Amino acid sequence: MNDRMNDRGPVRWQRKTQPTATPIFTMPGWGTAIRRGLLMRCPSCGKASAFANWFNIRPRCPSCDAPLGDVPCESLPPYLTIVIGLAIIGIALILSDRHGHLDYRTSLLIFIPFAIFLQLVVQRPIKGVVLAVMMKLNMVRETHDG
Repeated sequence: MNDRMNDRGPVRWQRKTQPTATPIFTMPGWGTAIRRGLLMRCPSCGKASAFANWFNIRPRCPSCDAPLGDVPCESLPPYLTIVIGLAIIGIALILSDRHGHLDYRTSLLIFIPFAIFLQLVVQRPIKGVVLAVMMKLNMVRETHDG
């Protein structure tokens, strides 16, 4: 279907292969990198915090100069946080109302603050793990300094 014809017959599309870029920072093994991300530290060195404030990742690690801000991890952590949080809230709701005696007002008063608290607490470690995995896979944006 995707074949083109030339004077010698069909020509298949060939993917242009580029050499893989070598990272400009060193990364430890998978377990160490994920553990550092879970602890919200720089996945490369583990010495400094990966976060500039509650939600934003530092542009560069102050200790090892790893390009933390060039890792595109803005979209995946909120989705993972919601999925994990909803699973925990759902299980807690089912277990707390297994006999059918929990009033819906009481459920709202308990589980809405719990859900907000859980999302705020779980977001940073998940973002740290996603940062570590993406850095380990060398998924760093190319910066064009001109």
